[in-house]
Amino acid sequence: MQGLGLLSLTSWLLLIKPFGCGNEHTVCNEPTPLGTGLFYLSIYMVAFGYGGHQPTLATFGADQFDDDDKNIQNTYSREAFFSYFYFALNVGSLFSNTILVYYEDSGMWTLGFGVSLASAIIALISFLAGSRRYRYVKACGNPVIRVIQVFVAAARKWNVEPAKEDELYEVDGHESAIKGSRKILHSQDIRYICYCIRKLASITYII
Repeated sequence: MQGLGLLSLTSWLLLIKPFGCGNEHTVCNEPTPLGTGLFYLSIYMVAFGYGGHQPTLATFGADQFDDDDKNIQNTYSREAFFSYFYFALNVGSLFSNTILVYYEDSGMWTLGFGVSLASAIIALISFLAGSRRYRYVKACGNPVIRVIQVFVAAARKWNVEPAKEDELYEVDGHESAIKGSRKILHSQDIRYICYCIRKLASITYII
């Protein structure tokens, strides 16, 4: 949101001169070093912020539903959440690829950035409005080490035959189990991914 705000101000005060330039008819004046620097700073801020929150939104939403709760309403609520979540993503993509592109083609870059900023503000307020009702799952273990372990295990077990479904197990201990973590249930829905998981699980001790 800060990046979009800085981008809007930079384009309005320093870059889009004269007003409405950047379309197919009017060429913008040469930008100043200050304007160029602020522009790159703002888009890197947007990229950094987007990369920080986008991958975690779906996971945080899934954490709001308890997998141990077998209530059918809980299942319906989870399905409804992901339906609305991806519907909102696609509506946002449709909006940005139609209306915002029209603004930009017309030379109204500042207005396009301003609309994006307003959308980000509304989204942030909507997210914070439900803070007291969110369900927070406490993080356990070091995720970086876990990711490295997966790559090490994949390299060591590249030629190992995958274990059968009834042979999969997990030893309780510091080598394998992490307090608060849950095992992923076996599934045949995505067979290639299941094959890779079973291949990695063939040998318990990986390091």
